[in-house]
Amino acid sequence: MTAEAQADKQLVWRVSSSLDSAKPGEVLLLDDQGQVLPPRAMKRAAVVGWSVVGGLVAVGSAAMAALAGPVIGVATGVATIATLGWHARAGREFRRALAMASAGRRDDALAAVAALEKRHLGEQFPPFIDYLSGKLEWQRGNFDAALRRYERARAILAQRRRHRGMYWVCSFDRAQLLAAMGKVEIAKTARIELEQAPRGDYFAMELALTDLMIAFHGDDADRLPDDTELYDWAKAALRTSRFGVSVVLLAWAFRKRNDEDMAGHMLREAPARLETEFLAECAPKLAAWLAAQPPADDPLLTE
Repeated sequence: MTAEAQADKQLVWRVSSSLDSAKPGEVLLLDDQGQVLPPRAMKRAAVVGWSVVGGLVAVGSAAMAALAGPVIGVATGVATIATLGWHARAGREFRRALAMASAGRRDDALAAVAALEKRHLGEQFPPFIDYLSGKLEWQRGNFDAALRRYERARAILAQRRRHRGMYWVCSFDRAQLLAAMGKVEIAKTARIELEQAPRGDYFAMELALTDLMIAFHGDDADRLPDDTELYDWAKAALRTSRFGVSVVLLAWAFRKRNDEDMAGHMLREAPARLETEFLAECAPKLAAWLAAQPPADDPLLTE
């Protein structure tokens, strides 16, 4: 058995039970408010006859998931789960691509999505394909290609009443990507719209990540909230085993505020959370900053 075949055999679709417990390779289900749904939501969907999860797919940071966020999959809204159910085979293949992306198999996932796109599966699929392709292109460092995908997905979703959760995830990632591209002023403008986004737990994390990305790439820590809220962001990030980009950005923010204890703590926590986040490709400026920092156990951090 080839290495690729062995990897495919080990590929498993796993749904995380909560934002805090999400692990690399797992998928999060979100409702349209950005609130994480438990695995039983998927089981309920199966009971009423939907064979696959539909809705939105986000892989990232961060990362984001790609970057801005960890590598993560998102299916928005139990109400949207039927979206892919009408075409069971295509739905299974799309879900497989998402599982590969969540497991850090970026190139394999992109090839799978490209193959699906060539089949012209109908009007329901394009925004999902554009979003996932955009995230994967971002992970490859192809910023312009990623931005084009996000823009196209948002244009389609803006005309629909359903899939609003997917619209907001695309919008969060687009703002973060613009910051990573160095287009900080455009990212700030995009950030204004995000005030209208719901405040479910995942969207709250994404909003904080967006603010951190803009502050870092604009070298403007003063635009971040006060220390109390920054500590709350750190607590939220550290409750998870993901969101490595957020943890690195928080290390930068605390260092800017001369809080070396928290900066060092964040730097110690970051490596395990960066396994599938392709930081060097997604946020090269942030990766360079991280590489320039003393080791997390270096005495210089506590002097």
